[in-house]
Amino acid sequence: MQEIKPVTKTSLLRRILTVQLMLALACSGFPVYSASPVGDVSVEGNSAALQNIGRAMQSPDARPANAPTRSSMQSQPTIVLPDMGDPGGDVLTRLDERKYGEMIMRQIRPDADYSNDLLIYDFLNQMERRLLQAAKKLQLGGANEQGSGAYNFEVFAVRDSSINAFALPGGFIGFHTGLLVSAESDSEVASVMGHETGHVLQRHLARQMDKQTTNMMLALAGMVLGALAASRNPSAAAGLMQGGQALAVNNQLSYSRDAEREADRIGFQILNASGYDVNGAPGFFQRLQKATGIMDKGVPGYVRTHPLTTDRIADMQDRARTVVKGNLTISPEFYFIKARARMEQSGSSSGMYDLKNTFDSLSKQQPIGKQLEGFYGLALIAQRQGKIDQAESDLQQARNIVQKGVASDLLNQKQSLALDITASELALAKGKGEEALQIAQASLRAYPQSYAAGAAMISADLKLGRTNDAINWLKSRTKSQPNEIVWWSLLSKAYDQANNVPMRHYALGEKYALEGAWPSAIEQLRIARSAGGADFYQGSSIDARLREMQRQYQEELKEQGKQAPG
Repeated sequence: MQEIKPVTKTSLLRRILTVQLMLALACSGFPVYSASPVGDVSVEGNSAALQNIGRAMQSPDARPANAPTRSSMQSQPTIVLPDMGDPGGDVLTRLDERKYGEMIMRQIRPDADYSNDLLIYDFLNQMERRLLQAAKKLQLGGANEQGSGAYNFEVFAVRDSSINAFALPGGFIGFHTGLLVSAESDSEVASVMGHETGHVLQRHLARQMDKQTTNMMLALAGMVLGALAASRNPSAAAGLMQGGQALAVNNQLSYSRDAEREADRIGFQILNASGYDVNGAPGFFQRLQKATGIMDKGVPGYVRTHPLTTDRIADMQDRARTVVKGNLTISPEFYFIKARARMEQSGSSSGMYDLKNTFDSLSKQQPIGKQLEGFYGLALIAQRQGKIDQAESDLQQARNIVQKGVASDLLNQKQSLALDITASELALAKGKGEEALQIAQASLRAYPQSYAAGAAMISADLKLGRTNDAINWLKSRTKSQPNEIVWWSLLSKAYDQANNVPMRHYALGEKYALEGAWPSAIEQLRIARSAGGADFYQGSSIDARLREMQRQYQEELKEQGKQAPG
């Protein structure tokens, strides 16, 4: 059967890169820091430039004269920010924000560093739903929008060892795996997510995207190119970034300090209302400060003259002091996700060897969280190496620790999605399809919004030959969640197993469209239309989607001033 692979493309490059740049410079509360061991620390590629800008934004010298002091903050224990309305005005509508966000995501999803780990995805998005629910109860601006004005938040991970997170237009939030690995609790991760959610709800990016700033944004695109290239070719990235650095500082400094302060305060309110530890933010920032404070060699003098987030840490500490501390227990799931994040960025076989030693060391330490991460990580290593019995043994060790922790009130939940899905995968690898299916189905009942549980169930269905069950479930999911690549990819696989050629290509076309590979998507639907075997309803659906894809492709080309190839 014919399958057209996505083609390499540069569609929407200038617009998308400039939007990403505005995000990285103005909206991210966490500039790219590579926390390295104590000693000589060098910052390659985009790191130095972004640190330069990020620290300048947080410099005490940049603090406005009328900003509240730390002493005044202590006298105001309850900070209630008003609904500021629509700060973007007529410049960028919420529909436009979503449009730009989806355009950017179509560039990100096919990237080799986009994480497809569904358990990490589940963890991040479950956390975002919890935070957003708190924001709605607080009546924070933008949280309770309905219809086309509502944000459909989506949080994803990027394989990168640097400590970073960012918000895109329309409610897309990205986390580097390095941040997950560096965090010591789920509250620290939630504090970062709350900050980024604050950026989205207050429409900070919309405020930046004034139509009169187009030329300036294009001038800054060089820095984004550098940021994207840094992980693959740091020396080339440095050259790409130099042109936009000075202009970035001149144009973004004033606005960004206000946006960061506003996002900090909104994030604190959301964090507190959702039941996480409000000390997560200052704790995490303090460790960042220590990690980057040792930098000297290889860092520009301008960076060294601007201490990292000193004022922001103090403000966070002041706010945290006003909150009565409750009896907070540990979330075991967080430590399993840390282990998976380490696996995501491990890379080569030599990296896997070092990672096994790391997990082995963690499993022997006293803190229960480190033991959980260690044994679960060892199970993942054994699974990757095909040592299924060993993987099951290590997984059981992690499960035993969870049970003991819950019994002693150290842990707050007994059931773990990560443990259950890994158990299902191991059962399937041993040929125990029915057992794998039962575990996956039970996980899906307990966590109905879980992508990992749904994918595990489909894998078991297909292995057991229950193709129609898989197709029916996936058709329902693609209808309710049409923008999720994972469902279209699995549906294509299921149709292939059912020998349904036209619908296989149709599902592939939808997958490629979500990746922004419009020519390949259109070609897949043309193949589906001409393959034969589709019923009237399926044929009509294919024709309608083909016309829609062609229209979308033409619109994006028009925005770039290009024409479709003949």
